[in-house]
Amino acid sequence: MSYGAGLTGPDQQLPEKVRVKHGTGSSGKMIHYYFNYSGSDQKLAYAYAAGSDLLSGSSVNQLQQITLGPWDVAIIEER
Repeated sequence: MSYGAGLTGPDQQLPEKVRVKHGTGSSGKMIHYYFNYSGSDQKLAYAYAAGSDLLSGSSVNQLQQITLGPWDVAIIEER
């Protein structure tokens, strides 16, 4: 999935205090890193292909609501 220069796309819908980075793992699968840079919970809709949260082991579906705790991180690998 490519959004050109990254000026538009689902990442612009994230809460102000949440940042996301994207990469490719050694398996060739896309990985999305979500960082909560605040002292309060932040909620977001996961916009990418279904995958697994590598820290909790739980499944994550496209458009699923995710809550990041204060100063939390989620690392999601697409299936």
